[in-house]
Amino acid sequence: MSTPHESTAISYSSDESLEARAELFTLLKNYHATDTETERSLGLFLRSSLLARIFAIRELYEQIVLLPGLVLDLGTWRGQTAVVCENLRAILEPLHFNRRIVCFDTFEGYVGFSEKDKETALHKDGTYRVEEDYAEVLRHLLQLHEKSNAMGHNHGKHKVIKGDCRETLPNFFKNNSHEVVAIAFFDVNSYDPTLVSFQTVYERLVPGGVVAFWQLTRDKIPAEGMVYANEIMSKYAHIIRRSQFYPGLCYLVKKH
Repeated sequence: MSTPHESTAISYSSDESLEARAELFTLLKNYHATDTETERSLGLFLRSSLLARIFAIRELYEQIVLLPGLVLDLGTWRGQTAVVCENLRAILEPLHFNRRIVCFDTFEGYVGFSEKDKETALHKDGTYRVEEDYAEVLRHLLQLHEKSNAMGHNHGKHKVIKGDCRETLPNFFKNNSHEVVAIAFFDVNSYDPTLVSFQTVYERLVPGGVVAFWQLTRDKIPAEGMVYANEIMSKYAHIIRRSQFYPGLCYLVKKH
């Protein structure tokens, strides 16, 4: 069973905006159209904030089209970033069958919160838990998108790995010593797992590769910002930017 998360409790929207959002959800669930027509009309219910996230993921994905390597999604949760990346792969580089996506999550909620972290009711060990079998659900979703995309006969490229990324990520590279990373999205949100995973990823990140942090400037979830300020900013050669479309998404590019 899933647990509450911040989008159900934290919002910058007015009451009127929240009421409009709720009405959109109701209309989506009760939309009177065929399945095919509903699927082709999802833009009717896509709010600007989610569309901005999709634009931001594309903004970063476009930077790696000419780079080799994996797409990593660390703290994938329900896997939306990974699915968007598979569909961007199909649009921007449809013949690049070696662009593999690997998702990492406990699927049992956050782990690794310590005295370094600002623990809250919404951000602590165990929050953002999803259904027990969700890792398999996400594997199936990714494969369905592959099959429905151009050249869909080439599917099964992507992986979903369950467990603590401090263990599963090094084990993945130990068992796949040929793999390098083009881009890694971080949404782990506790200090030690973020630091350990970044260090592991950076060793495999190609020059010009991208590391993206969804929460780098969030004061309510400070782990990424602390890791960046304390461990990355002065120690790793990079440039850093924020997304044009989604200011909360910040990313660094590894210098050659």
